[in-house]
Amino acid sequence: MSKYRASITIDSKIAIEIDEYYRELVKEAAIQGNSIPKLSNVYEEIIAKGWEFVKKELKKH
Repeated sequence: MSKYRASITIDSKIAIEIDEYYRELVKEAAIQGNSIPKLSNVYEEIIAKGWEFVKKELKKH
């Protein structure tokens, strides 16, 4: 699958929550000896899950 570069601006509260989520992922990876996830992959995961939610909502209408 090809990648598309997008630039977004998010609220500082959301940015802090995402940063805390990322820190937890890094902590878990370090404890388990796994590789540290890329922050861009975390944003991609969040966007994908959000889009799936939106698609489900659109089908309801």
